[in-house]
Amino acid sequence: MQNLQQILDKLKESNPSLDPLNRTSAEITPVVFECDECLDKGWLTSTVPIWHENFGDLIVCPSCKKSNQNPDIIKKRIEFSNLVEMSHLTFEKINTSGNLEGEDNVKKFREALKVSKKYAQNPSGWLTIQGPNGSGKTYLAAAVGNQCIQNGNSVLFMFFPDLLDRFRSAFQNTDSFIYDDFIDQVRNYPILILDGISTSNNTPWASEKILQILNHRNLKNLPTVITTSENIYNLDPYLQSRLNSSETNELITTGNLKTPYFSRFNNFGQTPKSYQDLSFKNFNIYGARGSAAPQSDVSNLTAALKAAEEFVSLPKNTWLCFWSDKTTGVGKTHLAAAISNELIKQNIQVLFFRTSDLMDYIRKSYDSRNNLNGDTIFEEIKESQILILDDLGRGTQSEWANEKLYQLIAYRHDNRLSTIFTSRDNIPEEAEKGSATDSRIADPAIGICIEITAPNYRH
Repeated sequence: MQNLQQILDKLKESNPSLDPLNRTSAEITPVVFECDECLDKGWLTSTVPIWHENFGDLIVCPSCKKSNQNPDIIKKRIEFSNLVEMSHLTFEKINTSGNLEGEDNVKKFREALKVSKKYAQNPSGWLTIQGPNGSGKTYLAAAVGNQCIQNGNSVLFMFFPDLLDRFRSAFQNTDSFIYDDFIDQVRNYPILILDGISTSNNTPWASEKILQILNHRNLKNLPTVITTSENIYNLDPYLQSRLNSSETNELITTGNLKTPYFSRFNNFGQTPKSYQDLSFKNFNIYGARGSAAPQSDVSNLTAALKAAEEFVSLPKNTWLCFWSDKTTGVGKTHLAAAISNELIKQNIQVLFFRTSDLMDYIRKSYDSRNNLNGDTIFEEIKESQILILDDLGRGTQSEWANEKLYQLIAYRHDNRLSTIFTSRDNIPEEAEKGSATDSRIADPAIGICIEITAPNYRH
C-alpha cells in the first residue's frame, strides 16, 4: 500500500490544480527521511490478515516514537498534514475573545477554546466545531491539528470541498489502486480534521463516500474533528445522529447561529426580552392559588411542564400545542418561552412570533413600498428549524392572513417541522368542526395538544 503523500503527489501530477503550491515535478526536491520504516509519518498500517478486525488500522511507528520532538520529523508531519500554510495558527496566538461581537458570542468562543485545548492534549472520539462563518472554527481546528503534531501525532487536515475534489480525481485516475489507497488512508488516518463540512451542492455519490469514511471512523473510534457553519440538524440524519452523540462526540460552538433574514435586519422573530428569564425552574405548578391550589390544578400544570421538558429533550419532527378555552394568563406562553430559551442554549435556531404580529408583518413584506421580499421572508419562516406561534386565534384576521397561516401550518405539517402553538381557542373542538388549520395542529400523528385548565395567574 502506498502512503498518502505518494498518492497525493500522483493526483497532483494528473491534476496540477490540486497542488496548493502548484509546483512542477522539476521544482520538487528529494525528501530525506529520518525513519525509513514509516517515512516520518509516525504511523504504519497494521500487518494482520485481511480477515482480521484490525485490518487497515494504523499504528504508531515503534522506530520513531521516541523522536516525536525531532524538529525535522515535526516539519515533515506538518507537510503530510496539509497544515503548512496554517502552521502559525496556534492556541498561543489566538484571540481568546473570538471574532464575533457580543457577550454571548465571546462566552461561547472561550468555552470552545477551552474544550479544543483539552481535546488537542488527548484526542479521543469526535470533536465538532459549529458556528457562523468567520467565527474562528477553522482557526480552532488548525490549532488542534498543530498541537497534535507537536505532541507526536499524525494529522490530516482537509478542507471539505478539496477532499471531494480529491475523491473525484482519484476515482477518475486510470490506476484504480490509487483511489482505493486514498480512501483507505483517509478512513484510517490517526487524526482526521474535516473543515467546512456541508450538505450544499453535494452529489449523492460524494455524500455516500463521506458517510462511508465517517462511519468507519466512528466504528473504530478514530479521533476526528469536524467544522461546519450549518446547524447539525440540517445535515444528513445519519451524520447528525453521530455528531449529536454525547458518548462519542463533543459539540462546541464558536458563536450564535441565526436565521439569515431575521438576524440581519431586526430582532423580530427572537424571543421577547420580557420572556428571556422564563424557564422550567420558575414555572409555578401551583398556579394562581399557590399552596391552596387543588390537586387537579397541580396535576394539570405538572403534565404541561413535563410535555415542554420532553419537547426540549427531543425537539425534532414533533409538535406541541398548549390551549385554554377562552382563558388567558394560565402559563401557555411561559412554557413556550421556556422551551425557546432552552433550545437557544443548545444552539438550535428558534423563531418566536405572536401570531397576529407575524401575519401583519408578512402582509407588509409583500407591499413593494416597504422594500421587503415577502416570498423570501415567508419561505424562511416556513423552513425554520423551530417555529413558535404564540396566541394563535381565529376570526380577527383577514381572509388573506388566514390563508397564509394555513399555508404555513400545512407546509410544516407535511414536512414534519417542529412547531409550538399556544392558543385561547379549543383546538380539538375546532378540528372536529372541520377547520383545516386546527385539524393539522391537533393531529396526534405528529404531536400533542394539552389543555391548561388552571385559573389565570394574573388574578
